Amino acid sequence: MNNAFPLLVGISLATAVAFAAVSAQESAHGLDLEAIRARASEHAADAEALATSVRTRADALAESARNTRDAAGETRASYAASIDPSGPAGALDFDAMILAQAEAERTSLGQSPRFIAFVSLSLPPEALKEVVADVARAGGVSVLRGFPQGDSAGFKRRLAAIWDDGSEASTLGIDPRLFRAFQVEAVPSFVMLGADFSPCDGFVCTDKLPPHDRISGNISVAHVLETFAAGHGPGAALAATHLARLEGERR
Repeated sequence: MNNAFPLLVGISLATAVAFAAVSAQESAHGLDLEAIRARASEHAADAEALATSVRTRADALAESARNTRDAAGETRASYAASIDPSGPAGALDFDAMILAQAEAERTSLGQSPRFIAFVSLSLPPEALKEVVADVARAGGVSVLRGFPQGDSAGFKRRLAAIWDDGSEASTLGIDPRLFRAFQVEAVPSFVMLGADFSPCDGFVCTDKLPPHDRISGNISVAHVLETFAAGHGPGAALAATHLARLEGERR
């Protein structure tokens, strides 16, 4: 949309130049050059009006996007502020997840976990639980994009239903910034970072990603770490450490 204005202005300038060239060649044939110039001026004015309309609509859409982002941030902040951090914690502490996300958005993620699993409630419950548990044993974290349509109550019920057996989900978090930074579309996806990383908070900002290894698919966490470790990529050495920890936790 940002390219519309220069394109339309270019069209109008090209039109004017064309009419000027024609006028030099055909003035001897009795053409009404003034009428032609007037029509060219009208076309240029129309192009300018259209460009102004496009630019105005683009500004309105950008403002709407900013308002949506700000409203979402205020909703999360309001929910986080309503949580009593001294309240009882269960096997699945949804409120702690929200608090952790709010805290992460206020501070840098320096010294953050390097092994990240991107997951979703769309995964089969047992598969989701296995990934989260194994990533936790390996010393990594699993993240969800967030709750759809702002339905935090329905999201909380869904999580509670999956972890209704009392199993741990303490390393499951919510961070849409990580999904956006790594442009994650398929889950589960796994990333092993070669350096600390702090995702930006802007609605349309662009992150400069550190060197990392990445793989997607319905594969075990052990296979993910083995693949990273054997690949000699930026996260290979750390992947070997996480793999050793996973195997040690399973003994």
